[in-house]
Amino acid sequence: MEPVKKDLILRGEQIYLRPITADDTELAVRWRNQPSVVANFLYRKPITPKDHEDWLANKVFKGLVHQFIVCRNEDDKPLGSAYLQNFDEESRRAEWGIYLGEEQTYGKGVGTEAGHLILDYAFNTLGLHKVVSRVLARNTASARMSEKVGSIQEAYLRDEYFLDGQYEDLILFGIFNPREQIASVKEGQEDYE
Repeated sequence: MEPVKKDLILRGEQIYLRPITADDTELAVRWRNQPSVVANFLYRKPITPKDHEDWLANKVFKGLVHQFIVCRNEDDKPLGSAYLQNFDEESRRAEWGIYLGEEQTYGKGVGTEAGHLILDYAFNTLGLHKVVSRVLARNTASARMSEKVGSIQEAYLRDEYFLDGQYEDLILFGIFNPREQIASVKEGQEDYE
């Protein structure tokens, strides 16, 4: 994949997504190290500014990860991050995720709106066929949000990860490009006419 265009803005009703930059390092490190964020990630080690700078240089700026900062429309306040990673160009597939770091300042439905924006980008700009997500089963808010944006549960994996001294169940969600699904239905209808 090509890196995200630096001037790309994905705008919604309450929020917009803008590409992450090196200037966001302090914010991203603070968010990723918050216990409420770490608790829902599979990778649990603390993130340093150097770790984040390496992530940007080796993943984001090379196009291996498309990462955005979620900002509030009314005042441009950064609220969290949304991303696509683990691209499989042959299968036109990627994994998505969202985390909100400013818990007290975002409004209702921000995660769902960010989900819609990143999926619209994945399907309509990148032309992906399928986008998947991995959600710890106890993270019911993320599971609900995944369903609200149209993802369906494809698998429930028991005791999949050993985190913080206990086994955790994992839910795998998937969503297909809606344009392809509509085209497929129309093609099927033409076969019967």
